[in-house]
Amino acid sequence: MALIFIIANTVLCLMNTVLFDKFICIMAINVCFFFLFVLLLIRKRLEGALPEFNYITYGKITFVVLLAWIITFLCAILAPDFFAPFILLPIVCKTVFDDSLSNVLSLYMVVVTSICLDYSIFIVLCYITLVAFGTVFAQLFKEKEGLERLYILILIFAVTTVISVIFYYFNYLELSLSILFFGLVDGFIASALTICLVPLFKTYVEKTQHSNYEMFLSQDYTLVQDIRNFSFIEYQHASRVSILSRKCAEAINANSELAACAGFYYRLGKIEGEPMIDNALKIANDYCFPSDVIQILAEYGGIIYLPSSKESAIVHMVDSVVTKVELFDKDSMSSAWNQNMVIYQTINELSQKGFYDNSTLSMNQFLVIRNILANEDILA
Repeated sequence: MALIFIIANTVLCLMNTVLFDKFICIMAINVCFFFLFVLLLIRKRLEGALPEFNYITYGKITFVVLLAWIITFLCAILAPDFFAPFILLPIVCKTVFDDSLSNVLSLYMVVVTSICLDYSIFIVLCYITLVAFGTVFAQLFKEKEGLERLYILILIFAVTTVISVIFYYFNYLELSLSILFFGLVDGFIASALTICLVPLFKTYVEKTQHSNYEMFLSQDYTLVQDIRNFSFIEYQHASRVSILSRKCAEAINANSELAACAGFYYRLGKIEGEPMIDNALKIANDYCFPSDVIQILAEYGGIIYLPSSKESAIVHMVDSVVTKVELFDKDSMSSAWNQNMVIYQTINELSQKGFYDNSTLSMNQFLVIRNILANEDILA
């Protein structure tokens, strides 16, 4: 990421024949901004404030930073003054950043471009205004679907066109059909690239998040081996909870990969001992677990926090049932009636105590999960 910033600033200055002393000043600003940006980024990641949980890796962040610089270069090289679609910057950045980081990075790129190209005050204000609107549209575009998303695209087109034309008028105090045409083209490019880039990256994130969970469940993964070496019995328990959690999540259209991963590491803290939850969270953070998995580990057993998601409720139910069944020997569980009685009693007691009140799990979904567990051979 640092290399991208250095190369981008250098090339931008060379393309516009920036004097050496001015180049040194721009690079100084670049270095200061980069370190502040990285510190803010690290803080946001630790706070879990980035969108899409920890599916957003530093690799994806670097890719989006590169994409933002490419958009900046294209705006600086190809677009006429006032008609560069800088509204795209916060829209693209919002795929991996929150509002504050998106604004900071987008405004920084506008400022650097303005310095290198000697933009007038009205051009700078035009692009800053586009960035401000882009931040709002980025959030709306992510939240809405279908016809509402089409309305947002129309708004992006209209706002980009109007703002570009208005600030052009402020600067030159004149308008013409050609200027209106430039504004329409600017708006069309902004809306077209929005509909192309944002869903494409979202699809990429959704695909890679599955491989992210599967990596933590791989038999060759270090922590999987550590659990196996610590206790084969604990490894068997983790495997049973993982498999059953995946099956239950699939049955109610929840995130099955998340449930499987969290189910396997649900009792991770046992490796270090008490305090079990704190140790589990420490290990999970050391291994850079996805934050939604960490959240489920923090809700272990409903001791500190009750399950706050369907996946957390599933893992809690499955772990409770598997633990209870494992307390009996196979002879005691040889009768399907005995196992069903234990499972129904365990799950009903947990439900009556209100463990799943905050999990958004519906009664129908609860019954589906209970039925699956009642018909599974837990000790197989």
